[in-house]
Amino acid sequence: MRVVVVVVVVVAAAMACRGPVAPRPPTDSDIIAKSHAFLEAVDHRDLAAVTAQLGPNYVRFEGTYRDAAQEIASVQERLASSDPSTMIESRTWSEERVFARGSDAVFIGRATEQQGGNKIHGGYKDDGWYTLVWSRDGQAWKLVYRGWQTAGSVAKTQVWNHIYENKLGFEHAPNKLLVEYAATHAPGTAMDVAMGQGRNALYLASAGWTVTGVDFSEEGIRQAREEAAAHALKLEAVVSDVTSYDYGTAKWDLVAMIYAYPAFSKIADLQRATKPGGLFVYEYFGGAEDEPTPPLATQFMGWDILKDQLVDDVPDWRTDRAKIHRFVARKR
Repeated sequence: MRVVVVVVVVVAAAMACRGPVAPRPPTDSDIIAKSHAFLEAVDHRDLAAVTAQLGPNYVRFEGTYRDAAQEIASVQERLASSDPSTMIESRTWSEERVFARGSDAVFIGRATEQQGGNKIHGGYKDDGWYTLVWSRDGQAWKLVYRGWQTAGSVAKTQVWNHIYENKLGFEHAPNKLLVEYAATHAPGTAMDVAMGQGRNALYLASAGWTVTGVDFSEEGIRQAREEAAAHALKLEAVVSDVTSYDYGTAKWDLVAMIYAYPAFSKIADLQRATKPGGLFVYEYFGGAEDEPTPPLATQFMGWDILKDQLVDDVPDWRTDRAKIHRFVARKR
């Protein structure tokens, strides 16, 4: 028994000499769980849990800045409120990632949230990305940053609205390929896919075409409508996602798909929507690894291919020179 006691004492003494044992590094699951728990504490106005997890240098940024004291004050204010809209009623997570480096860990996750609301209407639904940054504080991990930004189609719409508001980064004149081939066909009905601020749709309307343009950018559509009215041009400008719009059947004498990358998945629908004898005019970047040129010729079997070229030229968007795929086909 004496030997055992001596061993225990020696081991204890050795551990004391080495100092406190370093805390176990958190796993990705730990950080995800902590991030969920913090937001749930905020949702349910759990003031003690929120306060315990905030670091002294905490900052929240969602359009405005908020420090730890302001975050706590916000929870206290909502504690005194009976308004259900100040709470998140449900949250569903997806696409969660953790990036841990030494004494810091970053959580990024996409959340679909339903706010509280009255019994008739319910609350608003949001889709957004959370970013929570955790930092080691002694043996504990404290939250030092919280951010949120819109996700999904709303975020994309905001980006394109901003681009058209600035009126920079793109050609304002009509696309040259479209101008060239539209002149080879008697004016009829035309569809401009992802029309943006309407440079191509307005040109076609001025040349006698009956034009419908589709885009999800409210700002682009607003500018197109305003320009059409200023020049007494007839233009149907529709706010819609090009991937969900109904293009119809045998409806268009010309379909323009000019720098309309999101519509790649709708080519079969656009083919069906083109009238016999109608033109399909396409231009987009080609050859980039992240944006490969689609095999359009193989998708247009049975059509007359009028042009199918990959050229080095000045594109309508962003850069000085690039590989550009130009494709034109006529439906038999």
